[in-house]
Amino acid sequence: MSSLTSNMMDNSKDDSEFKLCLEEFGKSGVKPKIYSINQERIAKIKFKVLEKINQIKLIARKQDCAIGIVGGFVRDLLLDKPSEDVDFVVFKGDINKLTESIAKKLNGKIGKMSNKTFTTQIRFPDHLVFEFNSTRKERYEYPSRIPIVEAATIVEDLQRRDFTINAFLMFNDKYLDIFEGTKDLHKRLIRTTRNPDEVFREDYLRMFRAIRFACRLNFEISNETKKGIKLHVRNILDVPSERILIELKQSFEYNPLMAFNLMVNLNIFETMFPQIINSKLDLNQYQVKTTFNKIREEMKFLESKNVTDIYPYLALFLKEIKIESKSRDTENSLLIENKKTEAIRQILINYKFSNKEKETILNYIHFTEILAKTSEQNMSDFEIRKFIRSTYPKTEIIFLIIEALQSIKKSKINYEKLEKCFVNIGANKDLIFFEPALNGLEIADFLKIEGKEIGEAKKLLYDAIMSEEINNNKQDCLLYLQKKYNR
Repeated sequence: MSSLTSNMMDNSKDDSEFKLCLEEFGKSGVKPKIYSINQERIAKIKFKVLEKINQIKLIARKQDCAIGIVGGFVRDLLLDKPSEDVDFVVFKGDINKLTESIAKKLNGKIGKMSNKTFTTQIRFPDHLVFEFNSTRKERYEYPSRIPIVEAATIVEDLQRRDFTINAFLMFNDKYLDIFEGTKDLHKRLIRTTRNPDEVFREDYLRMFRAIRFACRLNFEISNETKKGIKLHVRNILDVPSERILIELKQSFEYNPLMAFNLMVNLNIFETMFPQIINSKLDLNQYQVKTTFNKIREEMKFLESKNVTDIYPYLALFLKEIKIESKSRDTENSLLIENKKTEAIRQILINYKFSNKEKETILNYIHFTEILAKTSEQNMSDFEIRKFIRSTYPKTEIIFLIIEALQSIKKSKINYEKLEKCFVNIGANKDLIFFEPALNGLEIADFLKIEGKEIGEAKKLLYDAIMSEEINNNKQDCLLYLQKKYNR
């Protein structure tokens, strides 16, 4: 055992915070279950994290403050997955004076301090970020979604929390449990601390947090909690889009297929994306019966290929949106495609995706459609080079998306020949990743043009070089432009 772990074990002899906490519980009439944490588990905590915890404890004791570790850090430790995210709860003493002292003595920076939420965040030079919360309770005056935060006892602080596995309170080598969260850990179950109706009514985002924790931990959501989510699912649209996006992305990062299935089963998917309808499919064309089954099988294919990037998965279901088209639009496929693109873009804007994320998802959809349309024909070397240049370094992912789309079709297209062709042609990078021998200033000076015309001329050079019509040298480029522009 390391000396630092031994120190933490020795710290357990000083049970002052633990005893004070039990006194608080005794006054409230709530009797917690007390569990020991074995030394092997504590030894798995990273050295720098454990060291910082011990330093903070010493500072707190000198200031006559009582603190414990609460929430996710304890949960992850009990699952043998110790994290670096430590949340302290301060149930005796002045949190502002304490955190200012910690920041000063440990060279930390207070990144966030809020007297309204009784929360302070400290960033340390070793990149650890710890959060400190004074015990609090939250009261809601409906229909307002903004809680009124008030000082509270440690018992009331634990009782306001969302899920049983997030409400553990740790002191040294033992922890307290008032919601049977330990049993839920063993059952691998996500369950609300109180009546789900009350928990979700307080904060509708907790419905998505249930999905996130299920995906991250590979847990089930309890039937009672599922019923509570379905009861309030329409209210998730009242949550700020930025908060929804964070939960959505994290859920997909942990397990995209599980996230999709839970969103569908809990009616969250149809609430967030009503433009995607679970239509019946033509069984002569597909091996699956409905749109959602189609998306599910396509995601399974990407998962089988170890695709970890979330954006191909998001592209798979966003490409299924339905748009209303007038009868005269049906003959104009380009017009329909443009309307669909704008509809998808608007969804991404509404959910506050960044510009880079929007373009990534739209490009996956756009380029897979291009490849799907041209795959039945023979693509020229020039077309393949343009495609690789446009899609690099995501070309391989686009092929996987195409294969995913084809995986559930009865009449499958063999992309193996086309892929080999891509590999062979892509090997000659000088005809794909290059800059013309003439730069923009030289083009402008030679042709006496400006603005957009320079870009158009440069594009002509790109195409001419890529199609091997000319060599990439100044003389050939000048002669080519001279001929094109009659100079």
